[in-house]
Amino acid sequence: MATTAYLLIRASEAVRHNGYLKALEDLWALPEVEYVEPVSGLYDCVARVEAPIRLIFLVHKIMAKSWIERVHVLRIDEPVATALESEEARTARLMRQREIIKAYRAGLPRPPGPEPKLHPGPAAAEEARTARLMRQREIIRAHYQKRRTPATTALVR
Repeated sequence: MATTAYLLIRASEAVRHNGYLKALEDLWALPEVEYVEPVSGLYDCVARVEAPIRLIFLVHKIMAKSWIERVHVLRIDEPVATALESEEARTARLMRQREIIKAYRAGLPRPPGPEPKLHPGPAAAEEARTARLMRQREIIRAHYQKRRTPATTALVR
């Protein structure tokens, strides 16, 4: 199971004044990084990451970059869907679970009702990761194309 976290990143002083966007592109190019946003305050950017094995390995990989001064990790403990679930939906889900447990203890078949929503399998997760990587590559290509294409000037008369 992958670990999702937000990384608060503080860049070195030299990078903040020169080359900040290139540094963010460098971070964005990592496959584990879902998105990167510059922020104001104590930290310079926030990155949402999904570490497939251990989060600490990814943090060390990011800390190895010369322009990073400090990283603060905010790990997400519970799935977002459960955290954003309304009180009524949570109560209904718990009542459904209790019905199933009672039926199981009584030796009865599972009570009729909606099928449980299962987490997407590894194939769906891999498809989402591939789509995210392709989107990142398109953004990077568009950025470099914009830098390579010289600005055309319109001739007056």
